[in-house]
Amino acid sequence: MQLFRYSLSILIISFLSFSLLSCDDQPTQVDDGDPADDFSHTTNPGNSNEAFVTDDDFDELVVEVHYMPGYEPEQASLDNLQDFLEQHLEKSSITILTPEEIPSGEQESYSADDIRDLEDEHRSTFTEGSQLASYAIFVDGEFDQSSNVLGIAYYNTSTAYFGETIDNISGGATQPSRTEIESTVFNHEFGHLMGLVDNGTDMQEDHQENGPHCTEEECVMYHQVNTTDFFANLFDDSIPELDDFCVADIEALKE
Repeated sequence: MQLFRYSLSILIISFLSFSLLSCDDQPTQVDDGDPADDFSHTTNPGNSNEAFVTDDDFDELVVEVHYMPGYEPEQASLDNLQDFLEQHLEKSSITILTPEEIPSGEQESYSADDIRDLEDEHRSTFTEGSQLASYAIFVDGEFDQSSNVLGIAYYNTSTAYFGETIDNISGGATQPSRTEIESTVFNHEFGHLMGLVDNGTDMQEDHQENGPHCTEEECVMYHQVNTTDFFANLFDDSIPELDDFCVADIEALKE
């Protein structure tokens, strides 16, 4: 019995020593307080609303833009997006990178999962340090769930635009310009990344209907704005802005 107790003691000591050695052999996780360390780019739109709107964690924003052949966004559209972001985000620096061409997906339509796969293949700019990174991609087909959808927000930092659908409703004698359509849909989808409407960013007054969209027809967050229906029925040749309700929501987030 005494020998058994001695052997058991040696076994326990050996196990504890091995456990401590094993722990010491693991990489040390140092929490240096950098919010970029734990930042995920693959959560739902609106989940990073504070990261977009405020400068609490990130005071810079960079937007990476990719497009398939024939569907490069207009420079004027990118300039309008820059103005929209500078107006509503609490950032010391906002940079929209020069758009880069990527190969065609050779599909007539693209699902959200198809676009996620394209991002995984081509995206190269990610959040680090004090810089928040966003991604935008123009594909050469339509959205597989609805041919009248012009853009989607599919991740917390990512938006996609359906270049063929945009081309089909722009540039004709009685059609709005491509710049007007791209600028409008840019603003709408980035509004979703900012957590509008009631999709992360709290409402100060009730103005939500049809999912995360605004009740006001003149607001860029109105539900038809990212569809061909808006440009066929409601568009008045001016690029819609956020209405007072949405602006109040964003301003409250900054406080």
